[in-house]
Amino acid sequence: MADHAIPPHPCLTDLVIGAPAYTTCLYGDGKGAYVGATREDGSACAIAHVGRLVTIDGQRVLELTGYLTVPRRRDGEAHG
Repeated sequence: MADHAIPPHPCLTDLVIGAPAYTTCLYGDGKGAYVGATREDGSACAIAHVGRLVTIDGQRVLELTGYLTVPRRRDGEAHG
């Protein structure tokens, strides 16, 4: 038995699963659109995700695009 909670799937066959690194919460609008962010512990940067629930080869798939982000500057901070 594997030592992780990821169910087997063909899209993962070429990957070796390591230790958990972060958790992502995705929020749906009830119409098939989703948005969320992934933040790694100890890092100020994140990946913002946006996507839709689609059907690919008869399977429902959450198809996401990830955008690199940096923290928003606060008023009075130096611009580097």
